[in-house]
Amino acid sequence: MNQKNRFYLVLGLLSVMSLAFSFSANTVKKISMIMVARSNKNGKTATIKSEIAYQVAGGKMVSHFTQPNNQYIINNAKGEVSIYDPAKNTVIQQVNYIFSTETTQFYYFLNNQKSDLGLRNMGFTNKATKFEKNLMISTWIAPAKLSKSIRSVELVHNGGNPIYTKYIDGEGKVMKKVYYYNFQKVGDIEFPLAVTQIDFFTAKDSVITKTSYAEVKINEAINNELLNFTIPLNAKALK
Repeated sequence: MNQKNRFYLVLGLLSVMSLAFSFSANTVKKISMIMVARSNKNGKTATIKSEIAYQVAGGKMVSHFTQPNNQYIINNAKGEVSIYDPAKNTVIQQVNYIFSTETTQFYYFLNNQKSDLGLRNMGFTNKATKFEKNLMISTWIAPAKLSKSIRSVELVHNGGNPIYTKYIDGEGKVMKKVYYYNFQKVGDIEFPLAVTQIDFFTAKDSVITKTSYAEVKINEAINNELLNFTIPLNAKALK
């Protein structure tokens, strides 16, 4: 896989990583953790490992990937994204709001918006809400601009925590399911240490990605060296 393809693969993974956290912006200013993601397709497993550091102010996120390749990715709330290859001293840079940390689930959790995972801000409307035992199940309808690719989202909460989301595509087929579990409390913060995402491409073709988190640290205990990482000025820019 070439570097540019890895760029988009890892950006996709960043959105998976962002699903895992449920923090209050009043108490968490910075956070770091170790992530391991394993994806399985047709019996073949690919593993990605990284250390992540995030700062609420400015939405800066730095991810150091150590497997399958040694790479750094830096992105922020403005949509500025850079991927750096230390071995080749090369960098790919883009500016696009779709890469902004404010468009990720990560942002909504950090800003205590886990009640709808940012769906309302993306233009979704709450069509229905029902209760089954301890679960609250809500259905969200996509705005017209997204209706060709996604029709609706089902969101399930257990107490205040989201535990499941199901995405329906424009043709009414299930396109993705996400499960959040193994919640842990760090101070007054509760978040899942594990996320399983299933992406459906056809009825018989899917990818299962299981992501786990460890060594979660907040505020002054985080790895500031990673958060302060900067790409060398002499890195060669790739188009």
